[in-house]
Amino acid sequence: MKKKILIIDDDHSLLRLSQMILTKKGYETAIAASSLEAKRMLEEEDGVDVIILDLMMPTESGEAFLIWLESQPSPLSQTPVILNTAKTLSLDELDKFSQRCDRIIAKGINFTETLLSEIESVLEK
Repeated sequence: MKKKILIIDDDHSLLRLSQMILTKKGYETAIAASSLEAKRMLEEEDGVDVIILDLMMPTESGEAFLIWLESQPSPLSQTPVILNTAKTLSLDELDKFSQRCDRIIAKGINFTETLLSEIESVLEK
């Protein structure tokens, strides 16, 4: 059975690129352009194997989504999260998000390779 990955990002180009790459690698993907859309999807569906979450989004931040996710019943609250951000995190932020997320990756030059590697690592756990 294919592993299902939910990608949450307000950058439509990056959202579609990530979806295309992950689909080519054999993953089932779902996309959400906001954390509010992602919440609705997760409440209506059976869940996902991994969530890729953008940190900085309008309306509701990735951090607010994480707080919501932690308050959900298991197994949803236990879904692995890979935080994806263009923001340079302070040491305090890095510590805070490291406790809430399985991985933190930076958007940048090697983004797709890093993303694939981190997904595989999280799914092997």
